[in-house]
This record gives sequence, C-alpha cells and structure tokens, in this order.
Amino acid sequence: MKTLASITNHPFIAVDWGTSSFRAALLAPNGEVLDELSTPRGILGFKRHEFVPYLTATCARFTAAEGQFFLLSGMIGSKNGLLEVPYCPCPATASDIAAALGWVDTGDADLNIAIVPGVRHGFDDVMRGEETQVLGAAAVLGVQDALMVLPGTHSKWVQLAGGAITQFNTFMTGEFYALLAQHSILAKSLPEPGEKPASLDAAAFLQGMDRAIKSSESGQSLLGNAFSTRVKSLFNELQPAQAASYLSGLVIGDELAAMRLPASSQVIVIGSPTLCERYNLAFAHLGVQTRAIGNQAAWAGLYSIYGQISV
Repeated sequence: MKTLASITNHPFIAVDWGTSSFRAALLAPNGEVLDELSTPRGILGFKRHEFVPYLTATCARFTAAEGQFFLLSGMIGSKNGLLEVPYCPCPATASDIAAALGWVDTGDADLNIAIVPGVRHGFDDVMRGEETQVLGAAAVLGVQDALMVLPGTHSKWVQLAGGAITQFNTFMTGEFYALLAQHSILAKSLPEPGEKPASLDAAAFLQGMDRAIKSSESGQSLLGNAFSTRVKSLFNELQPAQAASYLSGLVIGDELAAMRLPASSQVIVIGSPTLCERYNLAFAHLGVQTRAIGNQAAWAGLYSIYGQISV
C-alpha cells in the first residue's frame, strides 16, 4: 500500500485536522500550495468510520489533480480521531516524526493515508499539531535553533535545537481566561454574554500584564491577582470592555512571568495575526524581539515530514 516512489512526482494532500476545524491543501512536489480549503468540521463531530469518507469527499477536487497521498496532522491522530498514533519522544526531528507515522488501513491500494504522531516531552507534556507548525516555521524562516510560541487555548512554548524539538511547555492560558470570564465572579465585570467581543484595549491589557509580571517577583500568581479585575470594576477604574483586556493581560502576563524572558531574547510567534495580537503587544512592551509566521507553517511542516518518509 505504501509505495511513495510512485507518487512523489505528483501533488499530495496535506491536512490539519483539529478539535474544531478541518483544513486541507494540495501541495506540489516542490511544496507550493496549489489549492486549499477549510471547514468547521473538527474531529469531535465524527464517529470513527466517518472520517475517511468525509476526508475523501471533501478533498475530491484535490484527488482529481492526482493527489492520492494524504498526510494528516493534529488531533485526528488522538484516541478520538481516525487512528490513535503514539507520540514521538523528544528530541524529535522531521525524520524522527516521519519514521513514527501511523498508517491507516483503508483497504484500497490507491488510497494512502498517514497520520503525524505528535510529540511528547518525557511523560510530562504532549502536543499534536503544533509540532508540524514548529517544523514548518523552522523551514520557512531557515532556522535550526529557536524559541517558539504558539498562542491559543493551550499555549505552547517550544525549544528547537539543531533542527529538533527538544523540549516544550504547555500553558492553559486561553482556557483559564474563558473559565474566569464565563464561570467566575469576574463575569459580572466583563461585557454581557452575547455581546460582540470587546476589541483589545492596549492600555488595560498592559496594565494587567505588568501587574502579573511584577507580582510574580514576590511569589504572587494568577490566583492572587485575578480578583483585582473585580475590585477595579467595582471602583470604576475599569469599564467592562477594559476589564476584559485587563484580565487577558493578567493571564498572559502570568504565562510570560513563568518564561522569564530577558529583553534581549528572540521569539518566533506562530499563528494568525488575530490570535497573536496580544502576544506581539506584550513582547514589544517587554523589548523582546519577534519574528512571525502564520498558519501556512502547517503546510510547510507537513511538506518537511513528507520529504523524510521512507517505506
């Protein structure tokens, strides 16, 4: 089934399939993106036997262009996905990850599907999907050694050394913000549910971030700072839209305090401009230098892994 020699001169289909969305691209043998599409169909909306039919039907216009090999990354490789693929241990290069792919038994010799395994740091931390973006960012930016951050519900900080992912840390920053904003007393100080999300108030955000970082020096954490959102609202120091930005600054500031970045450091920020807006503001405020790359990092990463496959 896995005879890449017959297809490496043709386009292949790269897929980033996460919990809440599906993205696919047709990649040329040189890595050029020939076509791409996206849908809001994350893995949680499927039964296991439904994944392959959805994949092939959604990407039908790609397969018509001779793309018969599918390389998938993200939560599709988890126990809730198409096939649970064991994590690849750190240090992990594109070659290591390619050697640990999970191959799907489709029963069709013309339908080849492989799934990226994700990466684990010992038995302390794991990621699925971010490793592909990290390798893609490294390829696009031409770096072998770097510190990278991928903002999100679960923010990832990844160390790349010699082209290998050597260690990483996960911060539940986005999820903690949502819990505090929706299911705590702080919700009373923020915009009403159903209102249009407030735009970022930079001053309020930086006020919260500065408080989190400064108080960390005396051993205080988010648990000791979060209630200040309520207090400042009670005394009209913050309006609801400002309070939302202030709370965001607190949780992101708590994350940055844990990373202890000196002003002279450099960080590669991976993600959409909207997702990375607050991190870029925070880094500029701290004097940390940044380089940015968007969601195309996933395609570059899958292309890098594809190039290392040997079967």
